[in-house]
Amino acid sequence: MKISIIDPSLTIEKLVAMSESQFFDRKSARLATKDFAHQLSAFANASGGLVVIGIENDGIITGVSNEQENNFRKSAFDYLQVLPEYKIETVSCVLNTGERGNILLFHILSSSNEIIKLKNGDAYLRVGDSSRKLNSEQLMALEYSKGIKSYESRIVEDASLNDLDQNLIQQYIDILNPSVSSTTDILKSRGLIKEKDGQYAITVAAILLFGKTPGQFLPGARVRFLRYEGVVAEVGSNFNLIKDVTIEQPLHQLLVDTQKLIESQMREFQQLGRDGVFKKIPEYPAFAWLEGLVNAVAHRDYSLQGDYIRITMFDDRIEFSSPGKLPSIVTIDNIQNTRFSRNPMITRVLSDFGWVRELNEGVKRIYADMKSFFLNPPVFSEPNGNTVKLVLRNNIATRSMRRMTSKKDILREQWELLSNFEREIVFYIANLDKCTPRDLIELTRKSRPTIISHIKKLIEKGIIEEHGVSHRDPTKYYSIK
Repeated sequence: MKISIIDPSLTIEKLVAMSESQFFDRKSARLATKDFAHQLSAFANASGGLVVIGIENDGIITGVSNEQENNFRKSAFDYLQVLPEYKIETVSCVLNTGERGNILLFHILSSSNEIIKLKNGDAYLRVGDSSRKLNSEQLMALEYSKGIKSYESRIVEDASLNDLDQNLIQQYIDILNPSVSSTTDILKSRGLIKEKDGQYAITVAAILLFGKTPGQFLPGARVRFLRYEGVVAEVGSNFNLIKDVTIEQPLHQLLVDTQKLIESQMREFQQLGRDGVFKKIPEYPAFAWLEGLVNAVAHRDYSLQGDYIRITMFDDRIEFSSPGKLPSIVTIDNIQNTRFSRNPMITRVLSDFGWVRELNEGVKRIYADMKSFFLNPPVFSEPNGNTVKLVLRNNIATRSMRRMTSKKDILREQWELLSNFEREIVFYIANLDKCTPRDLIELTRKSRPTIISHIKKLIEKGIIEEHGVSHRDPTKYYSIK
């Protein structure tokens, strides 16, 4: 049953079951009203979202008394310097006691050009599923960022509802709540369309997300994929560009089509698993490159219409280049642990579609997955001060050595006879290029004498072999025999 006029996709069941995220939080009515002001500041300074009062973290509906409701409604006036833009709804429902009661819905909009601070000067920011107090440097960076009005909320003067793809909008509604009847209400609740002079005004975000032909209004809204043979881009008689594809679609479909294109270009290699069996693995961890693609699309600066997203693939690396600087408080140094969206409306819709990751999982997991594939860490940079670039490097020489299908049967026959620690050593030697004693010491965290003792046993068993002019050779390494 629909419970909200502002966001028709909401139901009581959804409020109870939804995971807390960048855009949603549940709070008990026992929360101090001053602490609730922190939430108002955090959501308004980030991407906006919904805070529900009267539902516990575990989903139990305990409700809000009349006195508590009155205090929460006054919280912004009592504790904030400037009021954020938000709307409140009181919703009647059945409490955990079986009696009827109320919960409160605070629909908070992102503050595009002002920092929402407490009266003591503190400011908060929603990061993943938590609200964090900003230090002086972070606050300064956020103030700088908020000085520029969000481009995604700009009205596209020549656009109308007829320029939006109704089938794609319906697909989005089906994800949120299939029973919703009004498409305009959903678009309004996400800030994508606005009422102006009795008509609907269409934002840049709406065109990018649901436009029939986004490039008609925003020529830079596209992805160009380039594939080169080799490790450098040659010109003239050595010209080595073998694939050049441009994709122009609403962002969800653009991500779907680009994902399929990149997948079609991926090679496969052999890697020894921890069960002693060689398995096929893709050229790069799927999550790593897909997250690179999603970040390039979700967080680019769409006001830079003279540029577009580039994905360039070489034999040894794939590069994602997205127009615009890193947004606000995000820097190259803190990118693993800090989240801020330049395009909160776009990010929220892509999150609903299932693309955008929460809890900073995305960038952190790129690092973790690259490590699990025995590849170098990802490299983020801002090469010209106005582009964010991600490079995922695939050491093609190392990967070529992993094509060891002829050794599969030998390992499988002997694997059961090895101790757990011997299996671990074989695992690293099989998957690392020129695995040295130092590598094994760092990876296994065992002493050198222990490593050398087990290495000798594996050499005697004919599973690995040593490469070096002598036992004391500092360049000595091991490989599968």
